[in-house]
Amino acid sequence: MRILIVSNLYPPHHVGGYELGCRDVVHALRLRGHEVFVLTSTFHLEGNPEKEPGVERSLHYVGGAEDERHDKIRECRLLLRAVKGHRAEIVYFWNQAGLSLWLPVVIRWLGWPVAFYLSDTNFVSWRVGAWLAGPAAKNALIRAVFGKSFLVRGWPVVRHRACHFASEFLRSCATRVGIAVAPGTSTVAHWGIDPKLFAATDFRRWPPQRLLYAGQLIPEKGVHTAIAALGLLTTDPEFTGMTLTIAGGGMRPDYEKGLRSLPTQLGIAERVTFLGKVPRGGLPHIYAEHDILVFPSEWEEPFAITPLEAMAAGLAVVGTVTGGSGELFRDRETAMTFSTGDAKDCARAIRELCQDRALWEAISRNGRQEVLSKHTLDLMVDRIEASLQRLAGTHHYP
Repeated sequence: MRILIVSNLYPPHHVGGYELGCRDVVHALRLRGHEVFVLTSTFHLEGNPEKEPGVERSLHYVGGAEDERHDKIRECRLLLRAVKGHRAEIVYFWNQAGLSLWLPVVIRWLGWPVAFYLSDTNFVSWRVGAWLAGPAAKNALIRAVFGKSFLVRGWPVVRHRACHFASEFLRSCATRVGIAVAPGTSTVAHWGIDPKLFAATDFRRWPPQRLLYAGQLIPEKGVHTAIAALGLLTTDPEFTGMTLTIAGGGMRPDYEKGLRSLPTQLGIAERVTFLGKVPRGGLPHIYAEHDILVFPSEWEEPFAITPLEAMAAGLAVVGTVTGGSGELFRDRETAMTFSTGDAKDCARAIRELCQDRALWEAISRNGRQEVLSKHTLDLMVDRIEASLQRLAGTHHYP
């Protein structure tokens, strides 16, 4: 298949695990013999960087109110040029945050086979265009973008789409807000990782004393709850040696500043280490140095990648079950769970885990098996590939 992937961000620049996951899928599809091209934004494109084969960075990214607005006609022309230039059989949209929402609209109006990988709830806003725009708006935009003679012979006219959801939770969100997902056109393709990159170490000291948080430093991730829980635990002589490492950065300097001052306020400054943003290649080493991953997310987490990596590395997880996390964390089986935003309950879960060796070893073992059996990159790409092949098989191309 010839696939054009359209996404807002693409490595080497990335904010979270989403962009890294996109690149993993691109590489995996290429290894399977598919021709995959990426159209992404110029965000953080500085100077004259070396061009990456198969990646075009030309779309405009709007990250805030102060940014220049989208030139819709130019953006749509760039997309059409990429579709025609690569003779794409399928246009595969990933994260559209910051990009013009007219891009998927125009592709659907042209009747081109289109697929969406939906890993957060932002897709709800796409209805403004593709799902609700009327014929008058459609015709006016198409004339403006492509001219009067854009309907050349050979372009497909059958409209087909496929939706790939990162979790059952996200698929239920689509149904809840009234987005019709026709039978046979959607699939749940949970995030997957390459377990070879995160092999479990044979040595884990007992009792576990080394806590880890890895991810973005934003309020929705609940990092403050993890710090507060450590503050509660270290009042107990049994846990005076416990530490917390925080690996990650974010786009909320005000929140990060508050986080960095919180350990001092709680009297545990010497027990909390901030590593800042860590390259992905450094994560396996960090996982190997820790015992427990604390995942205190407070928003409806679509389906996170970090717990998969940590579980594959043999860490036990203490986390909340918001959103799609409930599909991964089963209390006292694959994780210890606690109530969202509740530092006391988080401390309780950590305490129980650290006082019961059999429980800790079972959760570590079960979590790793869960990833190996259900959440590998190969399994994720199997589902995506099968869906795209069904979609491509419904069309005849010029």
